[in-house]
Amino acid sequence: MQIIGPRKAEIIEVEMPALKEGDVRVRIQKTCLCGSDIPYFAYDQQKLLDEGKPNAAGHIDYSQPKVYPLPVGLSLHECVGVVVESASSDFQEGDFVLALPFDQYGFFEYLTLPESRIFPLPEEPVSKQEILMAQPLGTLLFAWRMMPEIKGKTVAVLGQGPVGLMFNALLKLRGAGTVIGIDRLEERANVGREMGADEIIVPGDAGSLEQLSDLTNGEMADVVIEAAGHADLSFNDAVDLVRKEGTIFEFGVIDTDYVDNYPFGKVFYKNLTVRHSVGAKDKGDFLAAADLIAEGKVDMKPLLTHSFPFANAQTAYETFVDRKDGAIKVLIDFE
Repeated sequence: MQIIGPRKAEIIEVEMPALKEGDVRVRIQKTCLCGSDIPYFAYDQQKLLDEGKPNAAGHIDYSQPKVYPLPVGLSLHECVGVVVESASSDFQEGDFVLALPFDQYGFFEYLTLPESRIFPLPEEPVSKQEILMAQPLGTLLFAWRMMPEIKGKTVAVLGQGPVGLMFNALLKLRGAGTVIGIDRLEERANVGREMGADEIIVPGDAGSLEQLSDLTNGEMADVVIEAAGHADLSFNDAVDLVRKEGTIFEFGVIDTDYVDNYPFGKVFYKNLTVRHSVGAKDKGDFLAAADLIAEGKVDMKPLLTHSFPFANAQTAYETFVDRKDGAIKVLIDFE
């Protein structure tokens, strides 16, 4: 797959890379779009370059005057499949694995990666679609190392998209006292209850600040997790929703190097702690996430709302980016 312009992707043919010592070639079976894939499809990258505001996450060569077409295979990185060739002693043909591309260059029928980017997965008792969620859930387990103590605490999760919903489940599993899911889309907030939220807030006539104050008797949240990112970046809201001396955990993807009107004064005078997490790639996190899913400790089925064949990837992108028909997790099925 190659993105050839804003909101336009097409299938092209490329040569298979050579297999080097230690490499593993995987035939992809199931994949899923992630929020961090959105900028490459939905944003006008040429306009961003011309305005001097290239996407902060990179992965695109902005040194040339023309950005499009984007590099082949960008952007997809939640991928599971079966090993078809191996130059690694750790993997053999037929193994079912999670394949983690470099820098989100994963939109290929076959991925050829070093063994360090391949992780074995259980084939039972859950579906391939469910175990695929070990990749995004693994990023939450990686993030958890930076998380403050949450046992018995009130935690608000801003954004009830895929990541926010997984945070709901993980927070309850690990002892949070009250989990409050917040989203402006009511259908997503309602799924938040299925995924572990004790309370949901849909800003309307009464904003999220007023509703959270009512739910917490004016004390606000001990921890606020910002799980929206992108154009919906809710950091400023998080600063208002967290109590004094509380913690904000910024997980949502930041699109630009600088955010206008960063509320430095509020952060300072509320004496807040701000933590971040990005770049999960540790084997242990993905394997632990797979175990949580396979053992039924985290139910991923409510997230899996849509699936399209590889040939309809354009429609899959549009459905995910535009949140059509209640879309949460949009799968692309290579089988």
